[in-house]
Amino acid sequence: MFAAQENLLEFGGDQFDSHLDDGPVQVNGQESRGDPLPSLIWEQRVRSAIETLLPDGEPTVRTIAEALHLSTRSLQRHLADEGCCYDLLLNQCRQNLALLHMNDPQSSLSEIAYLLGFTDTTSLSRAFKRWTGLTPGQYRNGLVR
Repeated sequence: MFAAQENLLEFGGDQFDSHLDDGPVQVNGQESRGDPLPSLIWEQRVRSAIETLLPDGEPTVRTIAEALHLSTRSLQRHLADEGCCYDLLLNQCRQNLALLHMNDPQSSLSEIAYLLGFTDTTSLSRAFKRWTGLTPGQYRNGLVR
């Protein structure tokens, strides 16, 4: 079988006379009517691309679309179909990553600002206060107590 000179599958002729059901196909327990099943939903794909590109500066929707091999309009349409938009995802990614990095006392504000694509620590501080109601210093002091 393995390391054989040739590969061969043999079927009896009567197997080709049977009719296949034209109903919906079950894939991983979910019905599919011929639509391709995405490996990841678009929201997750965009989040992943944002997190990858953030250290290079704030990625635009166009940059993310190009990274995903889509037109900007197609990406916006996919996200709208899932009930979200690019600006919301960018903001959520930054907020989640900011909280993650703020919990690490070894991470400086300038390092966090860089990792989140902010131009400076002032921009990070303003955004962080908008997200949490606290400055980064207040947040970190609260962690110490």
